[in-house]
Amino acid sequence: MRAAEASRPAALPASTPNAAHNAVAADEDIESGANDRLRLKYRGRRCPRWRLRGGDASTGAKSKARSSRKELMYDDDGGAPFERCANTKDGVAVWMRAVPGSNAKEVLAEATFAKTPAHLFWRAVCDVERYQEFVPFVKRSFVCKDARSSAGSGSVWVYNVVKAPVVGPRDFVIKIESAPRGGADGSMTCAWHVPDDGVGPAALSGHVRLLKNSGGWELRETANGKGVAVRYRVLTDPGTALPGFLVDLANQSSVPDVMRAFNARATSGVYEREDAAKDAGSGSSRFLAGLVSGGVAKELEELLQWGDFGRITTSLSARLRKMATALDARGGDSQGSANDA
Repeated sequence: MRAAEASRPAALPASTPNAAHNAVAADEDIESGANDRLRLKYRGRRCPRWRLRGGDASTGAKSKARSSRKELMYDDDGGAPFERCANTKDGVAVWMRAVPGSNAKEVLAEATFAKTPAHLFWRAVCDVERYQEFVPFVKRSFVCKDARSSAGSGSVWVYNVVKAPVVGPRDFVIKIESAPRGGADGSMTCAWHVPDDGVGPAALSGHVRLLKNSGGWELRETANGKGVAVRYRVLTDPGTALPGFLVDLANQSSVPDVMRAFNARATSGVYEREDAAKDAGSGSSRFLAGLVSGGVAKELEELLQWGDFGRITTSLSARLRKMATALDARGGDSQGSANDA
């Protein structure tokens, strides 16, 4: 009997109603806290606006402070600071700032093209006569007045017709003032604005004449001399009733496209091919001048007087073959010199 009683487990102490209630409340608090933490973690990741809903007040304050922080850049002109608004995947940083009296914001973009020589990018910037070939939205471009020096410095007046999405066609005349290697650090700069000197054609029928269009380029060689650091800025009012924020959104996306277009033009090889053709043409001109001074013109004149057209044809063929042989020799010498270099 005693053995049976000894093997029987001891009776649990009787629980009071208050103790049971407290245990249930503690379990509910633990579950509620876990659910709150899970909810805040999920919602905070999915939707930043929900970070302020519920939870700890200090956490909400920190999140609000982080979201309101802005990255600003002050320009040398002493105006309002630019605010960073975008960074593209290919490294173009876009900044904007409000300008008094303008419906649109001024846009500034910066990028470094590590494999584009600075002098080729500058060639594209100065290629104003052919902007319609590679600049987005430009449908027509020609020079109205050119006061640039042989080195490229000075002023040039350019007329452009543009057709951007959403709005109708626009036209404008800008005066571009360039200074290659004009900066103290060797930078290449140019700036433009809409002049009031009457140079250029009147507004085309069915086009809106832009009266506010200013901006500029600033190029610097990279430290290794193989690339170019580019800064591009523009302030333009499309002259339409579109809301300012829509104009800003359009500029925010189009300005990086403009920088990419100039870089593509600089690296397309068109300027290298033009330089090579120019060199070959100048060599041919010098060779032809040598042939003429050597008596070819006099010989042809005599043959024409005698009416000996057969000999004229033979003579011209021989001279052309001689010219081709000489040009081939010149090309071979030039190629050999380039390989040696």
